[in-house]
Amino acid sequence: MARLDAVWRGIYVGAVSQPTAQPAVTIGLFDWIDADGVRDPAQLYRERLNLLADAEDQGFDIYHLAEHHGTPLGLAPSPSVFLAAAAMQTTRIRLCPLVYVLPLYQPTRLAEEIAMLDQLSGGRLEIGFGKGGNPYELLAYGIERADAQRLYDENFDAVMCTLTSGVVARGADVTAEIPVRVIQTPHPPVWYPSSNPESIPQLGKKGINTILGFSFRSPTVEETRRRRDEYFAGVVDIPPGAPAGGAGASTPRFGIMRNIYVGESDATARERALEAMEVFYQQFTAVWRRHGDDRFGTPQDFARAIDQGLVIAGSAGTVRAQLTEMLRTSGANHFAGAFAFGSLSYAEARSSLSRFGAEVAPAVRAIG
Repeated sequence: MARLDAVWRGIYVGAVSQPTAQPAVTIGLFDWIDADGVRDPAQLYRERLNLLADAEDQGFDIYHLAEHHGTPLGLAPSPSVFLAAAAMQTTRIRLCPLVYVLPLYQPTRLAEEIAMLDQLSGGRLEIGFGKGGNPYELLAYGIERADAQRLYDENFDAVMCTLTSGVVARGADVTAEIPVRVIQTPHPPVWYPSSNPESIPQLGKKGINTILGFSFRSPTVEETRRRRDEYFAGVVDIPPGAPAGGAGASTPRFGIMRNIYVGESDATARERALEAMEVFYQQFTAVWRRHGDDRFGTPQDFARAIDQGLVIAGSAGTVRAQLTEMLRTSGANHFAGAFAFGSLSYAEARSSLSRFGAEVAPAVRAIG
């Protein structure tokens, strides 16, 4: 109840909750709410909300929530619903759907949901948009792969126009006014994660925060550094009035994302991460396999992924050394860690997150 009262007090005085400091590197908790074949959705929802509260207590800057459909990879087909619950259980950490799959939305309704969430959270919402990474999830809604980009572009423009203006327009005619407006004007910070390195320069020019790659499917650190430099080369051209940055920071965020497990020792952490990643991979590939698509038909070598830093597993000391070196070399100023995945229990995810917060995060934040 204390958390809930604090949120509503912040809303009524018009306060926008911001971190008191502006760290060079910000830290996010990334989540799919993926199934493990054992716990039911209700239990997973409760555990993830508890883990989010733990992350806030550990000083994390932002919570990123993925959207998926018809797959055990993601049990939050409506990020807005889960983030509304999250807004009521937190007071400081920022909240970010990563992403709203725009081809699936009616843009006016989505703009209203975004404004409502920004109000519910006291101005802590950030908004991630994407066209959908799995064509079979779109196909379940009758959307062909060839139409995804067009629908994304149309809906993005419509959502941003409504958020900024507060009206719904069809051509020159205003058809409706939106009574609930965002606290953060002209709109909350925007994110667009990408697996396509070629898209990065344009994101920088638009002042859109990004995460390049996806855990075990990320580019090399050297490629990440090159794209990071291209991103920030364009930041000088950010349009006037665009939000300055994501995760509560004053500058745009260029991030990396990893599944991560911080254990008591290197050996035990590696063993447990390998087991959890195998379960996670089954969920990750479920829809592809259901449709007979062999894109992910071969087993994934997660031992090699750990050795390459595409999955992070080890003691706090090992993780601290590896992650700080990765961030320094890549130049990324945001790290998003998936602490709950596959067969990891809430207790395991919580202990991993706690070790990270106490023994790794201070060194990450100190990177200049």
